[in-house]
Amino acid sequence: MRFLAGLSMVGSFGAGLLFGFITSLETHHIPFQLVEAAGSLYLGVGQPVTSLADSDTSEPGPSFLSSGFLVAETFEVRSYPVVLVAGRDRLEVDVYEAHPRAASELGIFGLAADVRIVAGGALLQGDRIHDVGATSRRIQIAKLAIEQGQLTKLVVTGHATQGVSDRFSIGGALSRLKKAHPGSHLYYVDGFFGASPELVAAKSGNLLTLRPLAGTALRGGQVSLLNSSKDLFEHRLMVEQLCDDLGGFVKELDRPARPVLFDAGRLIHLATPMRGQLLPGVTLADVVLAIAPTAAVSGVPRISAIEILRELELFRGKYAGIVGITDSFGDGEVYLSIRGATIVDGHLDLVAGAGIVADSQVDAEVAEIEAKIDVVTHALSAR
Repeated sequence: MRFLAGLSMVGSFGAGLLFGFITSLETHHIPFQLVEAAGSLYLGVGQPVTSLADSDTSEPGPSFLSSGFLVAETFEVRSYPVVLVAGRDRLEVDVYEAHPRAASELGIFGLAADVRIVAGGALLQGDRIHDVGATSRRIQIAKLAIEQGQLTKLVVTGHATQGVSDRFSIGGALSRLKKAHPGSHLYYVDGFFGASPELVAAKSGNLLTLRPLAGTALRGGQVSLLNSSKDLFEHRLMVEQLCDDLGGFVKELDRPARPVLFDAGRLIHLATPMRGQLLPGVTLADVVLAIAPTAAVSGVPRISAIEILRELELFRGKYAGIVGITDSFGDGEVYLSIRGATIVDGHLDLVAGAGIVADSQVDAEVAEIEAKIDVVTHALSAR
């Protein structure tokens, strides 16, 4: 992919300072956004230029994409004056600028020289608060709607909060999440951060790649997951909806006959990797707007699911939206904004979901939501 076309390199510093540098940006209240994609960490720094997804941006290099749960209402593209690109397999961070003297105006190297090491110790404090009863009631409502024939799947979420310690920083949190889940993709936008395991869509030329996930088990439960009729049914509904949504955009979609296992660290998921040739003129934004929110975070059928969720849940925020990057050629990668948290007034808001179908058991689905929240809090509580 051609993310760096049109940008000029203005300097570099050690990758070991990256997360401390992010903490320094946070301390100095300098706007920034981060997405891990295309084998690198992309960090946009400075006051961004924001445009709607369907506008024709002329900014060179990577532009950052983000949205909430309902993509069509909030899909944004942001171009930053300075972009830092940190390769995961090399010990250097390249700094690029899209505008003359942008790096010096932001004091990038002055900040880099004054970086403090990300502190050790737990980043969270106090007990996690999760109204399990409320989550159980939402699952029961979902099951009732399914029994009444309103839909066949609904993704229900649980909401928890936990206090942060005086050691907390975004840089420290991202560093912990990456250490705990090296195969996931870090993101940070507008106070919302996390480490997503799920690739929504990647476009390179006319090649489209997807890796949807649905069906979850704790590590050690791989065999049971592969043979779970409930999880296989839930996963099949998601794949079928994706194929229907993409029918007018791709010539054909190649995919395995059965889902495979995807290792997400503490959790294991069912995955169906998909590849297809896009029709001429189809953009990454076209694909995202057609498929999001996918059945992995909404339900089947989508419209019925969204109508129910608008009444049932008021706290999703940027959870289950998209984060990613694109370039001026239309290539890019987009990930699902899950396995994360929002920092608000000295505490974290955490949201996680579970796919409800007719065979779902309430206690099991609550336990899955708890396990997904624990992915984040366990990493941030480590000493």
